[in-house]
Amino acid sequence: MKIASIRALPLEAAFADIFGGEGQVPPQLKTPAAHFRRIPRRGQYSTLVIVEADDGTIGYGECFGLPHPLQTTALINEIIAPAIIGSVVDDPYAMTSDLRAYFYALGLTRGAAMEALSGVDIALWDLVARSKNQPLAVTLGATPGPVNVYVSPVPFRETPAETAAELREYKRQGYTAFKLKIGRGVKVDLDHIEAARDEAGTAPLYLDANCAYQVDEAIELARHLDRYDIGWLEEPINPDNPEGLRAVRKASPVPIGAGENEFTQEAYAALIKAEAVDFIQCNIGRAGGVTGLLRTGELCRKNGVKLAPHGVGACVAVAASLHACRAAEAFVTYEVNRLLNPLRDKLGLFSVELKDGQLIAADRPGHGGEPNLELLDRYILRQRAA
Repeated sequence: MKIASIRALPLEAAFADIFGGEGQVPPQLKTPAAHFRRIPRRGQYSTLVIVEADDGTIGYGECFGLPHPLQTTALINEIIAPAIIGSVVDDPYAMTSDLRAYFYALGLTRGAAMEALSGVDIALWDLVARSKNQPLAVTLGATPGPVNVYVSPVPFRETPAETAAELREYKRQGYTAFKLKIGRGVKVDLDHIEAARDEAGTAPLYLDANCAYQVDEAIELARHLDRYDIGWLEEPINPDNPEGLRAVRKASPVPIGAGENEFTQEAYAALIKAEAVDFIQCNIGRAGGVTGLLRTGELCRKNGVKLAPHGVGACVAVAASLHACRAAEAFVTYEVNRLLNPLRDKLGLFSVELKDGQLIAADRPGHGGEPNLELLDRYILRQRAA
């Protein structure tokens, strides 16, 4: 079996289109986290990857979408596809090794090039599993089934009472662990953390600052957290500062998580070597795809660190993550992102099942997150006129 074609499609679900105009978009969608406060979020984005073998078998992949999907689309269609078409279908990591070396040699170890390879890796693994007519988890040496999860985001709301109401709604939906967005100053954060903890009761509660703080501010916040039973403090500072993150971790009474903005095993190894993290939070659509998630799990296990993958993505990324989590070493929990996203909730042929507070990696061939091709035209991004 050989690769016959690879194509990438940029997808967009603009909030303005969903709500009938920019002025109608709820503020909590535009600024759901600290890093969107100055540059508001306009919608959901993704790059869909479709790989077809010469026997007609198809695999679907996905690249991380933010801030825009056109870079990954171009890299796949113009660089990666010509290099892989005609290749014998084999181990996905081996199939892309020359491309990885090429991008590394050009200094492209962060950003769109790594995301493009990640989406292709997911598609190739889906293709391999479908060619064997087995769930991806089985192909990876595991089984389909339940995956431990937590839900996010409990977004920025104006009052602690509104924060508590957001968390209460997630409880009503059946979730049993929660993550609160913080990053508006220590005093404001603590007011909302207290409201979230009161509403969550004894359920796990995590915090995500989305790089909002400098080291000294993060330490000040962390020192107040011991009384709230916090599962981790995520990305309190910029990800390019492992030594600073180590200082935060040393001063913090709660564990530290990071990794959603990293792209390579070398980057995760640097965080671990710096003793900066307790949890690595890789995203399947930007840090090496299925292969990357599994390799990160192995790295975590060898170094006594826990794996808690980032969950932002559309239907393909979520489904593939669940199967990879079933097989990954050191895995503890996966993020269920519930920010409004039609690319996750409407585009897929199948819905992901939530049962007893866990998501289910489906017992279907491949990762089970294939898109409904009849809906693609609705979401394909058309470049705007200058």
